[in-house]
Amino acid sequence: MKDPLVALKAISLLGYLISEVGADAALAVQVGRIPMETVATALGTSEAAARRYVDGYRHP
Repeated sequence: MKDPLVALKAISLLGYLISEVGADAALAVQVGRIPMETVATALGTSEAAARRYVDGYRHP
């Protein structure tokens, strides 16, 4: 790797973007009252795991 600081900066920016988009998406799921069963199916996981995933973005 030529410049690890450039890589760290890119990862930092991506992390911020993922956090923002994840929070917006989780809020849309909760406000839109999308059933957790639908979320779980879309994510390919259980309802419990989907709920943890959504809650993780709403309450980091």
